[in-house]
Amino acid sequence: MRTIAIVNQKGGCGKTMTAINLSAFLARASRRVLLIDMDPQGHATLGVLKDPFPLEKTVYEVLAREDGLTALGEVIVKVRDNFDIAPSDVLLSALPEKLREIPEKEAKLSLALEGVRHNYDYVIVDCPPHVGLLTFNALMACSEAIIPVEPSFFSLHGIARQVETLDLLARKSGHDIQARALITSYSTRSDFAKTMAEEVRQHLGDACFNTVIRFSVKLPESVAHGLPIAEFSKRSAGFIDYEALAREVLEQESSSQVSVAEKLSKETVRLHYVWPTVCYSRSMRQARARFNWPATLTVGWQMAMKCNPAAGSGGSWCGSSLAGINTSMSWTEGGSRIP
Repeated sequence: MRTIAIVNQKGGCGKTMTAINLSAFLARASRRVLLIDMDPQGHATLGVLKDPFPLEKTVYEVLAREDGLTALGEVIVKVRDNFDIAPSDVLLSALPEKLREIPEKEAKLSLALEGVRHNYDYVIVDCPPHVGLLTFNALMACSEAIIPVEPSFFSLHGIARQVETLDLLARKSGHDIQARALITSYSTRSDFAKTMAEEVRQHLGDACFNTVIRFSVKLPESVAHGLPIAEFSKRSAGFIDYEALAREVLEQESSSQVSVAEKLSKETVRLHYVWPTVCYSRSMRQARARFNWPATLTVGWQMAMKCNPAAGSGGSWCGSSLAGINTSMSWTEGGSRIP
């Protein structure tokens, strides 16, 4: 069973759209697929179930019960042939507080998946757009990750922060995730989008999917009708692109994958953005040692982001809890603070 998290700390980059449509196309390829909605907004649930309310049980009941009385199989709802969903709603937002004093709370989803491991070929997890207990539960339960990234300045910064999260997870828990970036919301008419996409491909190489998800009005229309694009519009760009993405994922069943974190840690990347040209490069290894990204704004919408790593300098970091780590953890590798 392959477990894939659709994750990015930045919102609005197409995570839920990718989770829904990748699941649907894998199911069309005769793979048994379970989509787990780990976002309290419940958008994945809304996007595949025409009438999802009222829900008798959700993912919250599975993860919140200390005694394990509610199994994951009890909350799963059938969507289509070979396609099921474990739904969620706003109640899931109460989970971090509910499990605040529970040991190994980041492993809750991993344990829940053990009961359905033999029922599915793929488990796709739609993550919330922030770092916290829900996201760490998803990452700990998955061996792979897809990072949707729209071709924009802020998304490039979001990739760097997401890579830091995956690297943190690997260093502190020993759980390594093979990740790849996916360019979404791509406009064929925008020279800026083309430039940004080229920069992402140049620096990530094999750690970026060949498939690009083009902007298509049919994609938001499909979720409004509670249908994947595979059933809503077979002649749209969204259908063609997500079908191609599913094909790439299927091809990886027997091939090794390249980690975005590993790829970036070996490349020197220095980011310098001056409207409307882009030069994106920065060393993740150096960035972890010391981040210093002052932004300057001048006449003509000129902005600059610079990384000035100092030899021998280190950093301290504060963030969300992992297994065995306190909620407000911090450690120091040198003198500088990593924001």
